[in-house]
Amino acid sequence: MKRAPLFAALVSAAAMVAAPPARAADEITVQVLVDKARPAADDVVRLTYAFSGSGLGGTLRLPGSLPLKNLGLVGGPSKSDQMSYVNGVFSRSLSLTYFLKPLGAGPAEVGEVSFGFGDKAVKAASYLLDVGPARGHAAQPAEPEDDDPLVSILRRRDGAASRVAAPGAPRARPLIEFRVTPDKTTAYVGEEITLHYELLTQADVQGLEYLDPPHFPGCWAEDLEKPEKPVGHRGVVDGRTVMRFTLLKKLVSGLNPGTVNIPEAKIRTSVRMSPDPLNDPFGFFPRPEVMDLVAKPLTLRILPIPGNTPFHGPVGRFDLSAKLDRTRVAPGEAVTLRLRLSGAGNLRTATDMPKVDVAGVTLYPPSVKSDAARTGRTQVSTEWSYVLVPKESGTVTIPPISLAVFDPAEKRIVTKTTAPLTFVAEGSPLKGGAALTTAETTLPSQPSGALKTTPPAGAPAVVDLSHRTVTVPLWAVAAIPGAALLAVGAIFLARRRKTSGAWQEALRPEPGETKERAAARVDRALREALLRRYLVPDGASAADVLSGLAERGLPAAQLDDVRALLSDVDFLRYAPQLGEYEARIDGLRARARDVLQRLG
Repeated sequence: MKRAPLFAALVSAAAMVAAPPARAADEITVQVLVDKARPAADDVVRLTYAFSGSGLGGTLRLPGSLPLKNLGLVGGPSKSDQMSYVNGVFSRSLSLTYFLKPLGAGPAEVGEVSFGFGDKAVKAASYLLDVGPARGHAAQPAEPEDDDPLVSILRRRDGAASRVAAPGAPRARPLIEFRVTPDKTTAYVGEEITLHYELLTQADVQGLEYLDPPHFPGCWAEDLEKPEKPVGHRGVVDGRTVMRFTLLKKLVSGLNPGTVNIPEAKIRTSVRMSPDPLNDPFGFFPRPEVMDLVAKPLTLRILPIPGNTPFHGPVGRFDLSAKLDRTRVAPGEAVTLRLRLSGAGNLRTATDMPKVDVAGVTLYPPSVKSDAARTGRTQVSTEWSYVLVPKESGTVTIPPISLAVFDPAEKRIVTKTTAPLTFVAEGSPLKGGAALTTAETTLPSQPSGALKTTPPAGAPAVVDLSHRTVTVPLWAVAAIPGAALLAVGAIFLARRRKTSGAWQEALRPEPGETKERAAARVDRALREALLRRYLVPDGASAADVLSGLAERGLPAAQLDDVRALLSDVDFLRYAPQLGEYEARIDGLRARARDVLQRLG
């Protein structure tokens, strides 16, 4: 038997098994297929419109042109028509194939287009492509159909010589993997480790959902990169060319010496698998396949920082500098001393402030400005601002200021020291007491025995109440404490209503609100409540918030609720823009409402 009749028999059998029942309204369905969703700039793309349904009768009307972006038409359309009659039901399928060539690397699109069958119009959806750089070979023109369509389908698409695998030979499965790669597995306490979560694929993936998001118990963690729409780039992994999608880059650092176990993370994606007609007689079109992918767990070894005492300073490579906002002032006038620690590393481990001791001045506690977030940057910094007020005239010397830093590269604690600074206090002290002086009015002394003195004309009348008795009713005296209590209660209720109204407004959904916006509003309401009630700094990390609440005596149950709420906020803020999150957002608001009501 010749190959072409054999192929026709296979197609006929496929139609008998897979053809859908005829629709009452003679519907026509159309499927848009391409052989390369991510072609190279010098490839030729095969675009097929596959029509099916019992309503395919009538004259076929083609569109005048295809709406193409970054694509050019180089051939087609070629037409393939098949009919079958099974169990008394007539069905027909038809396909139109065009050959397209990318105009350059970048996004490309085949727009929405309409085809006509008699008096019916069928609309085909648009299709997006991602054109990569040229592979370096000459683009191949569209080849004519082979005598055997099966051989044509299996022809290699990269321009090399045609080769068909032996029937029944196993087909190599494409590489599809979710992988986490650390830049190192051993580090000191507080030293940063970069974890790179990637999706590696040789197939077309559509959609992504976290089943088990990455978690980092026992670590301080911060996002370095968290793209909402990951963009792939070509790479070679284990000797195979793949597309690499960065899903998450995370900075982690161990909080205590020992072993840190990073649990596995799991995602779900839909993969468009290439057809395999050799092993599946009816598999001529790409088929979707839902896959759950797991990034294996990691074990990190955390080393103690050398030394006889616990170290609470920065970890990394840093420089310390100091400067004054002015060098000449008057006694009593303020001078600002700014200490700046900057470099690459982890500043969040620094809990001890630099010690500043200056003679002859009044020194006030510093304000702190930290720029420790690493997202999109390599340098971090913290600045302490001290206010100094000289007590008297003369030259004031600020001695060198030191701060201990652990340098992982040198594997030792190094001391960073500033140069000494001086400023001069000169001139007269500031006259700050004049505004506090009050004028006194002295009346002329009265002659002894005088009963009444008439003040000079134009002088204000003076009333002497020293010998006058004021009678107050007893009920008014008794009512004073009650009125005071009522006033205090009214003020307390007004303040409580104002503060609770603020966080209730933050928990009220906004039209078109994104999950990131909802998480940020809940986080803001929680931090304002913690600042007001427990004086927890507004910019503190989650770990610092929890440790601060524990030090201030927050009950363990409430502490666990705050920890869970911060975890939910973090999940919604950084989860990928895929899937439905309405239920998680509603749960976040309910948890926040309960926590904030109990915080007061």
